[in-house]
Amino acid sequence: MPSLFSTPVFYCLWAFLFLLRPVVRIRIGLIPYRSLGRIAGNMEYYLRKKARGGPGPGQVDVLVSGTRPVNRQIMKMVKRRVPVLESDWLWGWLGDMQGDPPAQPGRQGRPPDIPMWLNLRNAGYLVEWETWQQVEPQLDFTEEEHVLGRELLRTLGIPEGAEYVTMHARDKAYTDSPDTVRSPDDPFSYDDFRDCDIATYLPAAEWLTEQGIWVVRVGHRVEGPLPGNHSMIIDYAARFRGQLEDPEFADVYLQARCKFFVGCTAGICYLSHIFNVPIAWVNMIPLAECGRLDHDLFILKKYRHSREERFLTFPEMVDRGADWSRLWHDKLQAYKEEGIEFVDSTAEEILDLVKEMHARLEGSWTSQPEDAGLQDKFRQIFPPGHPMTEFPGYLGAAYARENRELLG
Repeated sequence: MPSLFSTPVFYCLWAFLFLLRPVVRIRIGLIPYRSLGRIAGNMEYYLRKKARGGPGPGQVDVLVSGTRPVNRQIMKMVKRRVPVLESDWLWGWLGDMQGDPPAQPGRQGRPPDIPMWLNLRNAGYLVEWETWQQVEPQLDFTEEEHVLGRELLRTLGIPEGAEYVTMHARDKAYTDSPDTVRSPDDPFSYDDFRDCDIATYLPAAEWLTEQGIWVVRVGHRVEGPLPGNHSMIIDYAARFRGQLEDPEFADVYLQARCKFFVGCTAGICYLSHIFNVPIAWVNMIPLAECGRLDHDLFILKKYRHSREERFLTFPEMVDRGADWSRLWHDKLQAYKEEGIEFVDSTAEEILDLVKEMHARLEGSWTSQPEDAGLQDKFRQIFPPGHPMTEFPGYLGAAYARENRELLG
């Protein structure tokens, strides 16, 4: 089948939109509807930017999605705020048109600098921090949905009005999109460096129950059930989700209404983040995978040099290109060849972070004199002008004190 770029279709559409510009400026946005993190995070970011002051007068955004969103509840909430066209054919047709065409002799591709496309490809992370800080959540539940949510909590056994915390650990069963299958032939996919062990969360979960706070383990797909059988630690992901009539609603409601969320580098975190729920991030990797909002706390995976038998400092890892939010195959291969291993957060480190988050939210947290300097030192591991020098989250205080030598 010939590419759309070998026909005049694209240029006719571009010419039509160009002629309309004196009257109305139309931007076409393709919703990343098959990725959990993107449909939640990217769309909330777009809506917050819109609420903050855009689009301007005479500008109309046309949003297009396929018909099988990875989470129908999020799509339903988005459509309450903005019109969305749902069509698999239209989304695919426009997606082919939006993508950069392959280079071919004698062809220049699409005309440059045409503002016909609305960028829905990012959630503002490492782009700018202000929109997330200054604008309130744009998605919300109806009163009928709150009734369903309260019934959900009763079904899980959580008493009415009781506080609960949600927890999630990325494991080999997790994918952000149902279209993604982890291949055992790809060591960087099947043994994903972002994975971790939910068992290391359990001491923190048990400590929370001692404070009278319930704990809910969330996730749409997990490797297996939680070990143990604690009455206030609910394994929603393994024991309840598959029995619910509308698990996609339950996924969103549980994370939107919790006291705080404990999680790692997985798109499911956005189901809390978009509602401004505080997040205690654990096992974060690489270095720029840190808190998004000013009430977020985080701790990082460490980098161990197996040949030198030591932990690398974070400035050393910045020098090796670990200062952004992705580690691509070439970097992972280079780290492997050098003998660099990723070391998960310990159960003690996770417990310390959860205790700090709880104390901060309760207003009982007391900083030590060295804490502010250690936070500044973390930001200084990044080069001048790097977005992480201005990020709003906080490195866990106990983690910073125990690992001050890794800050360089």
